Amino acid sequence: MSSPYQERSRVLLVTTECYPFWEETPAAQYVAQLPQRLASEYEVRILMPKYGLIDDRRWRLHEVKRLSGLTIRVGNMDYSLNVKVASILNTRTQVYFLDNYEFWGRKGVFDDPETGESYPDNDERIIFFSKGVISMIKTLRWDPHIIHCNGWMTGLLALYFRYHFQRDPFFGSAKLYFTHYEERIPALRFSTTLPEKARLEGMTLEVFQRLAGDPYERLLAESSKVIQTHQGTPAPEVWIESYQQLLA
Repeated sequence: MSSPYQERSRVLLVTTECYPFWEETPAAQYVAQLPQRLASEYEVRILMPKYGLIDDRRWRLHEVKRLSGLTIRVGNMDYSLNVKVASILNTRTQVYFLDNYEFWGRKGVFDDPETGESYPDNDERIIFFSKGVISMIKTLRWDPHIIHCNGWMTGLLALYFRYHFQRDPFFGSAKLYFTHYEERIPALRFSTTLPEKARLEGMTLEVFQRLAGDPYERLLAESSKVIQTHQGTPAPEVWIESYQQLLA
């Protein structure tokens, strides 16, 4: 057991879902339980998108003023990032929600519920979320020891960390972990302009050039090649064991 005076390892858990706010697979329950199970040795912060289907009033979301108003560039356009927070019921665990009404204030997650079609700007939405996570954590000045990207969409964020921030003084020492298990990925291809939209600090990563024009499923293969990955049934015991191995 860790000494009360020993610094706990910091885990940034970026996820597509978390109970009770949004639940599409059993992973949502495990994500919500993980901070309590790790409380003695790890400090966990959970980040996820603020889907339009998440009701602010019901879940008592409130805006984090010092984190809102950041500007995120996607291609040649700037979009405002708003950050909200809520606590998981009966725990002290807080979940941060990254929001931009234009991208995430919709009645569907990745598909239009009226037409059944995937949103044509899902590329931009995922890029916005990924860059928003990076900007928010840097603004918080909370440098994680482990970055756990949970869910297929977060594979793009994992690639940013792996290829762009490997030598960054803030993120460079963090260990990366990627889990995915969803059977359904939006039936779209990345646009051919993905490298231009995804560039960061004026740099275009070669991996985005490889992904341009390819199905979203290719993201899983690219991420799994360079990042420790758990694929299949959600398993908190496996996650925790992987954390221990990464920090050994």
